[in-house]
Amino acid sequence: MSEAREETTGAIDRSVLASLRELQVSGEPDIVAEVGGLFIEHAPGKISAIEQAVEKKDAKGLQVAAHSLKSSSAYVGGMRLSAICKELEQIGRSGVLDGAKERAQMLRAEFARVVAGLEEEIKSAKGR
Repeated sequence: MSEAREETTGAIDRSVLASLRELQVSGEPDIVAEVGGLFIEHAPGKISAIEQAVEKKDAKGLQVAAHSLKSSSAYVGGMRLSAICKELEQIGRSGVLDGAKERAQMLRAEFARVVAGLEEEIKSAKGR
């Protein structure tokens, strides 16, 4: 395995994708490509909502947006991304936004890694 492949797929827990593939119905589009594609399409709006909540010091908005992204990240195997979302959700719940801006920056970087890993996974699934 190349170092670049290890780095991008390191953002994705492959066992989660394997569990998702167990739900694959023969003759239907690849389930990982479908779910991963939806995540890639919709997650940027959730990240923007998190960043806006941090900027506006909207603790409740941060809590809600981070909770939503936490769940969908875990569903596609982005476990570190989900963990960062959990931290942001807890920060929002506490109402004390210390460290939220730094976590949001970490979130954006980890999201890019998850997208790269998912795109690679989707591409390799098309070759099967």
